[in-house]
Amino acid sequence: MAIQQLKAAYLQIIRPGRLLLLLLAVTLSGSCSRKEEGSGYNPPERADRCVILYMPGRNLNYFYRQNLDGIVRAVSATVPGNGRMLVCWQPDNSGSALLQEIYYNTRSLQCETVTLKEYDSFAAERPDDVAKLLADAVAAAPAARYGLIIGCHGKAWVSRTSGSLSMNSADPDRRDEDRWIPAPGALPTRSFGDSGHELEIQELADVLESQQVRFDYLIFDACFMANIETLYDLRNTVDYVVASPCEIMAAGFPYDRITPHLFADETPRTALEAACREFWEFYEYDWDTITDNEQSGCISLAVMSELEGLAAAMRAVKQGTQQYFDLSTLQSYEGFNNHLFFDLGHYVEESCGDQGLIDAFKEQLDRAFPRSCRLSTAQFYSAYNHRLNSVHYYTGVTVSEPSQNSKAPECQQTAWYQATR
Repeated sequence: MAIQQLKAAYLQIIRPGRLLLLLLAVTLSGSCSRKEEGSGYNPPERADRCVILYMPGRNLNYFYRQNLDGIVRAVSATVPGNGRMLVCWQPDNSGSALLQEIYYNTRSLQCETVTLKEYDSFAAERPDDVAKLLADAVAAAPAARYGLIIGCHGKAWVSRTSGSLSMNSADPDRRDEDRWIPAPGALPTRSFGDSGHELEIQELADVLESQQVRFDYLIFDACFMANIETLYDLRNTVDYVVASPCEIMAAGFPYDRITPHLFADETPRTALEAACREFWEFYEYDWDTITDNEQSGCISLAVMSELEGLAAAMRAVKQGTQQYFDLSTLQSYEGFNNHLFFDLGHYVEESCGDQGLIDAFKEQLDRAFPRSCRLSTAQFYSAYNHRLNSVHYYTGVTVSEPSQNSKAPECQQTAWYQATR
C-alpha cells in the first residue's frame, strides 16, 4: 500500500472511550534522539511553565509516535524557551514506565530527550502509581505553572465495570442489550484493547487533588470527555478543561501547532482558546492531511469555576415547567441506535417550558463554555455507525440524563445528577 494510502487509513481511526489510563510505549523519531544528561541540557531551576503529556494506551503506538513527532517539530530555540516539556509512557510493557523530557539542546541545536526516571513497577489502573508519577514529574521540573495533557481512550462517566467501549445492537428491538462494539465494516477505533487498566473519573480527580501543585488546565486528547457528568466531577481539580463531546480521530491534536501556544507568553485561557482553534482548523482545513471522511473535529473549553453556577441553572430548569420533546430530534454525539450523549444546551432548550429559565441557563452556559472556544466541523465521524453524522446544534458539552440507553440509569449516581435534582 502506498504511503499516502497508509496515512489516510491511519487518520481515519479514532480515539473514543472512557479514561483507560494505560501508558503507551513510544519511540521518538525524527531529529529527537535519546541521550544522557550532558552539555547542552540546561533546564531552568524554575521554569515559567511545565507541560506534562501522559500518553496511555499501548495499542495506539503509531498515533502517539506521530503526536510526539509533532512536538519535536515544534521544539526550537524559543519553544519551550524557559518552559519544560515532560512525557510519561511505558516503552516496554504495562508493568513499567518512563518519565522523560523533550528539550532543545543548546550545543547540538536540535531537539533531544533525556530520561528523568524509570519505574520498574507501575500499573496505570492504580491511583497511587499515577499520583506518584505526576508528583515525580512536578518535582523533576519545578515551575510557576503546570499544564496536563492526557492522550488516551475515554468514555466519559461510564464506569470501568462496563468494560471496553462497544457499539449498539443493530436490532432496534434489542436496545436494552446495547454494546459499544463497532458497526460492521467500521474502521478500527481507539476504544479497544488495553482493558483492565482504567481509572474512574473520581479516581482521576483524587489523583489531581493529591498533587502539591494545581494544574492550570487539563487537555483530554480522548473521546467523549466534554460531558457534563464527567467535567463536574473534575470541577475542583483544574481551572480549565479542553475536550471533545464526541470521538476524536486517531491523529489527535496537531501537537506541532498547539505546543507553541502552550509555552507562549499569554494567559492559560488565551493559550487554550488558540489550541481549540488549531484543533478545529486542522480538521476543517488541512487538506494535505485530512480527507473528506476525516473532517471530524469538535472541541470546547470548560471554565471549571463556572460549573457550580451551571448546576444551579440546570436545577432551576428541572424544577421549572417541563414540556414534551422528541428525543430523536436532539443533537447526539455517537453512532448508537440508542444514544447516550446528547447536546446539553439543546436538551435544555427542548425540554424546558419557561423561556426565562432557558435564557438564564444559556447565559451561564456561555460563561462555562465560552462561545469562542466551542468549535465544530459540520459533521463528526463515529465508529459505531461507521459514517459521518450531522452537527445541527452545538454547545460543546454533552449530557446523558435524557438517554434511554441501558447504561443511562448509571448516570443518576453521578455528582452532576445529584446536584441538579
